[in-house]
Amino acid sequence: MQVASAVKRSGCRDQDGGEVFEWFERYVINIKLNVSINQQELFSLLSRGGDVRDKHITLLMNAGLLTHQLIDPNIYWFAIPSIGPVLKGLSQQGRKEILSLLNRKKYKEMLLSSLEKTRLRLSPLDTRFLLRDLIGSGHIKTVQTPTGLLARISRD
Repeated sequence: MQVASAVKRSGCRDQDGGEVFEWFERYVINIKLNVSINQQELFSLLSRGGDVRDKHITLLMNAGLLTHQLIDPNIYWFAIPSIGPVLKGLSQQGRKEILSLLNRKKYKEMLLSSLEKTRLRLSPLDTRFLLRDLIGSGHIKTVQTPTGLLARISRD
């Protein structure tokens, strides 16, 4: 899905080397599960689709699917184009809004079911997604009570 939207944004046609996006999706993304790939392995996997040139790598980088690692220029990081607004909604807006809401409560806790129904003003992300993120990162702990799960700010 991200590859298809990157192709549309780049406006690249097959005669410009646009076939590299299909090669990237078929031979690299579906095989390589790490967050990075070295240049030799990238060329090797892409060459399964056809003749790979440096301009193909440049197309992938310009589309936002690859970035250079700063320490070693022979290693590329896989990237997700246009991830900025999602991360901003997650870290800067959503997390802070939920934690602020809990901090305003007397015991810094609230029933999870009530918290899930809360409409956030600052984040475009779903409250349930943000709660799972906060629970998974350890910012919030859940405690079983007779009335249901209670979300509580971690003191650790």
